Formats: sequence, structure tokens, C-alpha cells
Amino acid sequence: MGRKLTDDDYAAMADDYAMNAPTAEEVVGDVEVADLAVLRHGRPPKGTASKGKTPTTSVRLPEDLREAMVQLADAEHVKPAEIIRRAVAEYVDRHRAAS
Repeated sequence: MGRKLTDDDYAAMADDYAMNAPTAEEVVGDVEVADLAVLRHGRPPKGTASKGKTPTTSVRLPEDLREAMVQLADAEHVKPAEIIRRAVAEYVDRHRAAS
């Protein structure tokens, strides 16, 4: 994942879409999202209506592993919780596929 998108980035994408919307010929079949975990980004901001509960889970990590995770999160411009979510989602998906 790259840097965190800003409101200006989203506005530019919306403007580009408005100017260059896909035509019916370009849209083929249903849109599928392969990894739903990619769409989740933690709890919604205060004041935002939530469509479900996002319970917390505490995890203890050795200091060296925690530091590596924080450095990775900083490099990817995400919170450490996002790195944990991705890791757990990948592990669970792999486990399900093997079953």
C-alpha cells in the first residue's frame, strides 16, 4: 500500500471519473473483490454511522517483532493495527484454502 490518500486525491479521482467515465462496452461482468480485508481500515471516525461492531483484540508481541511491525507501518503510511489485520487475514485465508 502506498501513501494515505487525501481529500484532494479523492477529488481529483472523482473529477477524472466524471470526465472519463467507463462506457457500457468497457464494463464486463460483475465486479469482484478478491480480498475483503483490504477494504477494512479500522473503526470509523467519531460521528460516522457504523454498520457493524469491530471488536478489539489485544496482542502481545516481542519487542523486536513489534518494532519491525511499526517500521513497516510507517513505511506504508498505515497504522500498526492495519499491519496486524493484514497478517491475520492472510494467515486465516491460507488456513482456509488448505482445509
